[in-house]
Amino acid sequence: MLCRVHELHKELHAFFKTEKHERFCEYLLCEFWLSRLEYLAEIFAHLNSLNTSMQGREENILTSLDKLVAFKKKVAIWKSRAKDGYFDIFSLVRESCIKKMSPIVFQHLTTLEEKFNSYFPSLKADEYDWVRNPFIESSSNTGLLLCEEEELACISGDRGLKIKHAEVPIDTFWIPVKEEYPSLAKKALTSLMQFSTSYLCELGFSTLHNIKSKEREQYVVLKKK
Repeated sequence: MLCRVHELHKELHAFFKTEKHERFCEYLLCEFWLSRLEYLAEIFAHLNSLNTSMQGREENILTSLDKLVAFKKKVAIWKSRAKDGYFDIFSLVRESCIKKMSPIVFQHLTTLEEKFNSYFPSLKADEYDWVRNPFIESSSNTGLLLCEEEELACISGDRGLKIKHAEVPIDTFWIPVKEEYPSLAKKALTSLMQFSTSYLCELGFSTLHNIKSKEREQYVVLKKK
């Protein structure tokens, strides 16, 4: 919506002028107001891109975790550059308003960073390195029980499993491993089965809605005829 308002701000101004909405016309002629709109359009585009990237059937908590960690790092970079008056990441913002926008953008990105830390307080991707790849040496396996560490040692030395790991997705790899190494595989699958977003739930509800909808009932009736 923000992008559409920005793209059509001249057309909107013409419309509001025709309708005699002077207050809206003033906003759309104000460069500072438009600069704030342009910044919001770009930062929300980045947030929408992050949200979209974490949707999909193959998405899991580990891949989503990587994307969240990366986004937090990017916000820190943007904040640092905005503080120094560099707006290359927010290219829509007008050059004439960069000096006035700099403290506003810096404060907004600081708040965004704080909210991310509040919602996702412990984004420690290295804790799951052994789930992603049990064949690499890692110092982050301290949370494993003795039997789990022993099973991990056995898996890491299995060349057949190493070849299979390179050919299939992570969840597909761990499911058959459960037969021979139940403790470690169960812990890995418990991590992978967590919903990182509500995408799959919403997808299930949408499918159910289509099955139970009037359109589906009409299709069945027509098919019988």
